[in-house]
Amino acid sequence: MRSELATLEGVTDIQTDIKKRSCQFKLANKDLDLKAKLDEFVTQGNDHLKNFEIVTH
Repeated sequence: MRSELATLEGVTDIQTDIKKRSCQFKLANKDLDLKAKLDEFVTQGNDHLKNFEIVTH
């Protein structure tokens, strides 16, 4: 998951919690369609991102 997110422009400070199966990061690129990008990663075979949920703070 971390490696996929790192490829996206504007995604920084990626922190993953394997036990909670969660990931937090900063998104500077407000124009990025994050859901579409994550769906694309799943389609490409990244099973770690299946059934993801986006929660904003």
